[in-house]
Amino acid sequence: MLPLTKFSKISMGITLLFTLGLPQILSSFEPAIAETISITIPNSQQLAQANQVIFVAPNGLDTNSGTSANQPLRSITAAIKKNLGVGTIIQLADGKYTTETGEQFPIKLTTGVILRGNPSNQGKDVIISGGGRFISPTFARQDIAVLASDNSRIEGVTITNANTRGYGLWVESAKNVTITNNTFVKSNHDGVFLTGSSTAEVISNIFIQNGANGISALGTSSGKIQNNTFYNTGFGLAIGQKSQVAVLANRIINNRGGIVVSNLSTPTFRSNLIANNQENGLVVLKDRKGQPTVDLGTSTSLGQNIFQNNKQFDINNASGVKLTAIGNQADPKRTQGAIELVIPKTPLTSPVTPEPVIPVEPPKTLPPSNTKPPVAPSTQSSQTSVVKPTTSQTTKPAVKPATPTVKPTTPQTTKPLPSNPTSSL
Repeated sequence: MLPLTKFSKISMGITLLFTLGLPQILSSFEPAIAETISITIPNSQQLAQANQVIFVAPNGLDTNSGTSANQPLRSITAAIKKNLGVGTIIQLADGKYTTETGEQFPIKLTTGVILRGNPSNQGKDVIISGGGRFISPTFARQDIAVLASDNSRIEGVTITNANTRGYGLWVESAKNVTITNNTFVKSNHDGVFLTGSSTAEVISNIFIQNGANGISALGTSSGKIQNNTFYNTGFGLAIGQKSQVAVLANRIINNRGGIVVSNLSTPTFRSNLIANNQENGLVVLKDRKGQPTVDLGTSTSLGQNIFQNNKQFDINNASGVKLTAIGNQADPKRTQGAIELVIPKTPLTSPVTPEPVIPVEPPKTLPPSNTKPPVAPSTQSSQTSVVKPTTSQTTKPAVKPATPTVKPTTPQTTKPLPSNPTSSL
């Protein structure tokens, strides 16, 4: 049992952690369930337009046709204005896409469109930078760079939004969104924000140096967050309201905090590495109805998460409800609260995820010319799975919280983790 003064300090720390990246998420109290469904078959007109490719390059011209790499448009905004059909690929060449190159933020993707840069390197040379006003049905006025839509796919790009309360990619009740092989870096608030009844797969991305959270999953959002790297960002993941995301095989390392869970959310955690974070690896906050309910493993489905070297606690259960965590690797002395912790007899293996590399911004784009731009990469899109959306909810507007008295600390330097392929982390 902790002394009262120490418990008060922990409570205050959790409060600061919670408010930094979770604006107004304590306002809903009902669970949500998601089920797998099939993709709706597009109509004949949509099929006819499918697989069309529109080329865009920062030194192109918006008066070009955009139908070949030798005649690219200059902006993503101009491409979207062409009323693209389902399955159309907007292929981006290397370079920086900003207001100076004709972008109008936020960039609002249309249904079924694929925004593609270079997925082979998480889009480190294809940079979308900026943000603009968006009125969210669930969180009021926000500043975002890109807005997803139903069945849209974002792959192989870097997204950053340095504006005050700036978000990289916002997913507002959009269904079957795929977010893969991207880099979300240096946004003032979050890299990715899932809200409303969104269903999304967030796979093999890098989240680095975002101000609040790598990902926030709120509303009744569901889907998979898998094989991502969260490194030196504010808090890796913030999961609240009625979200029911599955968090699978991610590396959540060297951040201010690893994961914070709240409200009536029911997340599932399997095979993650949660290590070397400056505060808690996982903190579960109290809700008046005895939730959230966190699935960290059962006797029939082992958790296989690795908790290691987090500065405060590896697992901090402040919910007041017993947490079951079977088949996870953790030090019982570094846990707090009621936890049934069953440790496997043999060490677990860390997941393999993209290496955390900060993109280097290209030089300022020159005025458009008639010279031929570089040919854009032509990586093929992969098949994605989808999940059934749940009913949307309305929540209070998001309000930028006051700056906490505790400043985010610089990630500590630690020895290489066992079975961690990145020995320099």
